[in-house]
Amino acid sequence: MSVVLTAAQATFLQGPVSINVAATGGDGWPLVCRAQACTVARDRKSIHVLLSVRRARDVLDALDSGSVLACVFSRPATHATLQLKSQKHTRVAVTSSQRELALRSVHAFAHELAGLGYGEALAHGVVATMHASDLIAVRFIPEIIFDQTPGPDAGRVLAST
Repeated sequence: MSVVLTAAQATFLQGPVSINVAATGGDGWPLVCRAQACTVARDRKSIHVLLSVRRARDVLDALDSGSVLACVFSRPATHATLQLKSQKHTRVAVTSSQRELALRSVHAFAHELAGLGYGEALAHGVVATMHASDLIAVRFIPEIIFDQTPGPDAGRVLAST
C-alpha cells in the first residue's frame, strides 16, 4: 500500500526545492546526500529522486542493505518542508528526460537562492557543485509524509499507510 500525494504536494516536490536523501548505515549512523531532482508518477504513488552515484555511494549502499529511505524537500523562499519515508525503494536507470530535468532543477534551485539575495556567485557555485552526469534514480513508494516546516506543526503526519 502507498500514500497518494496530493496534487499540491506533487507540485511542491518537483519545484525549486532542496532535496536531501538519508539512510542509516550498518553502524546505525545517518548517511545523507543531496539529490538533484525529483519526478512524481502520474498516479502520485511513487517518486524518483535523481542522485549522483559518486556522491551518494554510502546512501545507496545503505539502501541496498535494507535501510529505510527518508527524503526531505525544502523550499528556500518559504522554508516549507515535507519529509517522506519509505521501506520500498529500488535503483532504476535514469531516462534522457530525467537527465534534462536534473539540470533544469539544479538551475531552478540556484535561481531561487539568487532571488533571495544570496547572489549570482553562489548560484553559479551551486550549479557547478550540484550538477553531476553520473546519475541514478531511486524509485520509492512513500509510506508516510510529514510536514517538517519549522513552526508549531513541524512533525505532523500528513498521510500514512
